[in-house]
Formats: sequence, structure tokens, C-alpha cells
Amino acid sequence: MAPRHLKQDRSRSSAHTVVLVASLAVAFVAIVSALAVNVIDGSKTAPQQGARVTAAAPQQPVSQEGRLVAVTATSVTAESTDGFARTYALTPETNAITAAGSTIGGAATSFSVDDEVSIVGVLRDGKAVATAVAHKQVSNLNGPPMDGV
Repeated sequence: MAPRHLKQDRSRSSAHTVVLVASLAVAFVAIVSALAVNVIDGSKTAPQQGARVTAAAPQQPVSQEGRLVAVTATSVTAESTDGFARTYALTPETNAITAAGSTIGGAATSFSVDDEVSIVGVLRDGKAVATAVAHKQVSNLNGPPMDGV
């Protein structure tokens, strides 16, 4: 009986050895492939000495409903009913939403002083930047139906 048990252990042992060698071979190929891709790519992923790495500034969402008290090509200033006023920078990506529709980058020409609006945006480095300015008539769901869109 002893020789049979020894044969089974040897066969199990050789199966374990084959699995171990195959696993090591796969790991070796993966490492060599990763190194080859890195060398062939050649792009630097780590910052060079003296280079600064800056994290993206956090952006805090802001919103306001009120009356426009100033409109320029680069900003709008809104005043809420409680007297709070804030100036929002307009960018080429600022969405202007009116009864006529939505226009990206047309906020400065779509609104005028005394328009009732809703503004949403973000604070970037302490400065309010409008992402969308909407006439009050459409921001209160009083706009044209969107069934055909």
C-alpha cells in the first residue's frame, strides 16, 4: 500500500509543479509586456524634477433666483428678493435658456437688465461662474412643451 500512496503524492506533486511553473510564466510575460509597452510608449508619466503638480480646484455649486441688475458681454449680476446680489462670469459654455430655446454661449445677448432669471453655476477660486441662465418664465416649467424634441 505504501508505494501506491507515494505514486499519488508524486503525481499530485508534479501537477502542482506544472501549475506553479505556468503561473510564474504568465506573470513573467505580463511583467515583460508592461515594461515593453512603457519603453516603446516613451511618454513620461511622472513629473519631471522641478515640475509642479497641482490638483484641480474644487468647485462648489451655486444658484440664485432674482432680477438682473447688470448685464455685460462677460458677466451678469443678479439681485434676489432678499437683497443678496452676486456677479456671475459668463463663458462660451454658459447656456442661455429662454422661451425661444437654449443657446450655448449666448447669455450676454439673450438677457437684459430687469429680466427675472434663475442662475446655476459654480464657484471657481472664489469667483461665481454661470453654467446656465434661464428666464424665470421657463425656469418655473412655464416654457413651451418639449414633446417634439
